Amino acid sequence: MDRDRMDASKEASREASLSADSNADRPQDVGVSTVLDAVEGCAFPVKREELIAARGERDIELRGGSREKLRVVLLRSDAEEFLSVTDLVQKISGLA
Repeated sequence: MDRDRMDASKEASREASLSADSNADRPQDVGVSTVLDAVEGCAFPVKREELIAARGERDIELRGGSREKLRVVLLRSDAEEFLSVTDLVQKISGLA
């Protein structure tokens, strides 16, 4: 394998490790401000599935600086409903 192909292979491996779905087993705290931005305009209480349908494709920033889709984080939660933004942040913190 030549050097360019090796570099491309390493880059592809690094990108895969940074994808939202591949980080599913690495809990991190969420950035509160990005969660607030992602759910802006939503009425609470809200069911998890409604929130996924309405805002799931929005990115949230994790405290480590990486980004993840809100739906990916919400799908890790056992909570079926979020009573407020504060409740949402508390329930998903550590799941991202």
